[in-house]
Amino acid sequence: MKILSSFVLLSLVGLSAARRADSLRPEEVGAIAQILMLEDTRAFDAAALERLLQSTHPEVRRRAVVAVVRIVDPGGAALLARLRNDKDPEVLAALAFAYGQLKDATAVEWLAGRMNRADAPVIAREAARSLGKIRSPEARLSLGQFLTVAPVTRVSAPVVGEALLAFGRFTTPGDISRILRWTASRDVEMRWRAAWALFRLRDSTASPHLLTLSKDASGEVRFWAVRGLTPALVSAAGLDAQKVAARLRTLVADPDRRVRTEALRTLTLYDDDDSVQAVMGTLESPDSWMSVSAAEGLGRLKDRAAVVVPKLIAAGERSKPVSLRITTLGALSALSPEAAMDLAASLAIEESIVARAAGIQALTRLGPAGQARLEALSADPATKDRIAQAIPTRGLRAEPVKRTAEEYRQIVERWIVPAYRGSTRPRAVMATPRGEIEIELHAADAPLGLEYFVRMVESGEIVGTEFGRVVPNFVAQQRAIRNDVVLRDEVSRIGLNRGTLAWASAGLDTGRPGYTLGVTPQPHNEGDFTALGHVIRGMDVVDRLELGDRITSATMKR
Repeated sequence: MKILSSFVLLSLVGLSAARRADSLRPEEVGAIAQILMLEDTRAFDAAALERLLQSTHPEVRRRAVVAVVRIVDPGGAALLARLRNDKDPEVLAALAFAYGQLKDATAVEWLAGRMNRADAPVIAREAARSLGKIRSPEARLSLGQFLTVAPVTRVSAPVVGEALLAFGRFTTPGDISRILRWTASRDVEMRWRAAWALFRLRDSTASPHLLTLSKDASGEVRFWAVRGLTPALVSAAGLDAQKVAARLRTLVADPDRRVRTEALRTLTLYDDDDSVQAVMGTLESPDSWMSVSAAEGLGRLKDRAAVVVPKLIAAGERSKPVSLRITTLGALSALSPEAAMDLAASLAIEESIVARAAGIQALTRLGPAGQARLEALSADPATKDRIAQAIPTRGLRAEPVKRTAEEYRQIVERWIVPAYRGSTRPRAVMATPRGEIEIELHAADAPLGLEYFVRMVESGEIVGTEFGRVVPNFVAQQRAIRNDVVLRDEVSRIGLNRGTLAWASAGLDTGRPGYTLGVTPQPHNEGDFTALGHVIRGMDVVDRLELGDRITSATMKR
């Protein structure tokens, strides 16, 4: 599978060659440094922002638009209205992005008009994406009308693709005819987006079409299609649930790993004997995506605990991979707490901090007996140090970095000016037990986050960090790096695609440096997370990462 499709590349192109030929003069560097300071301090200075939005340099105007979004102030939308007639396409694309981030329902008509214009696909694509973020009835209607009449051309394809993803963000049943038109496209990029949108709508009328798409020639389409074949939707559609389950069991042996995984994850929702047996059989799979998914799904079968628990106990033995044992612990805790006790205790003293944390957490939840077991391990000279190291402490988090005006200017000159000129992007190489991962960094789009990431790499602080959340066919996420800072969110037009480096966040500026690597596209999360870069080598390594794997070394390449 290609790491970056032509659709994705459109979002990474950035400034045109003609724009890069321009220079950023000292006054523009100073203006951008001021923008960076306003973003970093979340200071809504209406007078300063209005002046920056009127700059004669389009790059200053573009960045000022993005700053209005990042500062998050109710007065921001009023400052943007005058830019609707801007002549620069990058400024207008930033404006379309801004309306989506602000969820400004009053901008739907303007966004719909831009989406339907064929003369500026970069703006049209961003407008389509923003309509999906706004998610008002009018926005949904605009997207539906566009998908019904949009021409099938090379120019319109990225806009249609984005509109399909935007339509799928509504997650409520509706008229699927707008999507079905694109399920027969010869372009696989279009078909997988249509499959994604269909499954996201949770509409039973989509089930027959998803069943058909589960036979598509492309695994890219099949693995999204099977996610929508849940028992409830299949039955509501009047389909034979047993036949669909049989189809899913066939797909558990699909040649494409993503399809196998998603078919299995959906199959765990079926409770017929053949399906349960198939799921239990994959506990022995050498592929962690399969075994972990099976263990997770079996934890829901309380009415079959007598059959399932012995299989889970075997899957939790010390000889099994740590990732499987951790997942099995969760399933056993739900089905048979007494059977989970020994597994929790063994994980609590593992070398992996992720395993220890899981074991300790489980013991604290297993009642008085679990608490007594934890106290015994904490008192044992052979294990007490490991227990103590894994119990989180409530220390003070580092305060946000305070920078001088000169330091903001230095950041602009270090990252933004070279990127504007089209210089080679910086790269980071992280080694893991599964191999090396090389990441190209988006230097100009999140300079504050990039500055911190580079410091973590060059100082070695990132080394030793474990992957504490690995969701098959979704993400591999590191635990927070030592020193526990909170990062400034710098959401940009860069999407969340397969191979994107970002970090977890629970809201504006709540993210800690626990970096995530996307395994699949995440259209539903776009607009909420900062994208720092994308994998250019070692995506197969990302696919093989497991819970507890560590960063063993990290270096920068410039």
